Amino acid sequence: MQDSGKTSGKTIALLAIALLLAACGDKVPQSEAAKKIGSLPKQTVDRAAERTTEALKQGAERNAREEQRSDKQQ
Repeated sequence: MQDSGKTSGKTIALLAIALLLAACGDKVPQSEAAKKIGSLPKQTVDRAAERTTEALKQGAERNAREEQRSDKQQ
């Protein structure tokens, strides 16, 4: 029973620290490393969108070539 008490105590302490940090909001200056880490999700989404667009273009080009080949064969 003592282990669960320690665990819940640690959880409460971590939650309190997280709430205190969240309450500080814009008052805490961000380091350059924190800004880079914060922008990673956006960069990941942007890269995925770019790669998806590129893949769609390649697929369209491939389909157009296949259509041209089939038209020539007929």
